[in-house]
Amino acid sequence: MTKQLKVSLDGFSGATRPSEFLAAGLWDPTQASVYYAALSDDILLNVCAGGIQIHFQVDTSFIGNRDVIEYLNSSTVLQLVRNIDSRTKVDSIYSYPRKAPKELPGVFNWQCLAGQDYLNLVR
Repeated sequence: MTKQLKVSLDGFSGATRPSEFLAAGLWDPTQASVYYAALSDDILLNVCAGGIQIHFQVDTSFIGNRDVIEYLNSSTVLQLVRNIDSRTKVDSIYSYPRKAPKELPGVFNWQCLAGQDYLNLVR
């Protein structure tokens, strides 16, 4: 946009994991939701809390030649969360003047976890 625009992330970076955002005390993790879905060869992961949505890219190279949808369907939620949390990077952050819209079923088969449940699975 411009070289003069700077955004303060208060110590967070593009490498901050979803679990680190959820555990940072920015919002109550029981009020946050984590959505994940497959898209082609990618796993989409979004954290929604209040008026904020944080979208993450997931490095799926650990899956190898397996189909991402097959991987998601054959993994337990515990396996999935532990495998992908450390393989994420922030893609984009959206701020809404009111509660952020939830991820709706449609093109993607979104699965949802409560933010606190996500944190519990990572630990």
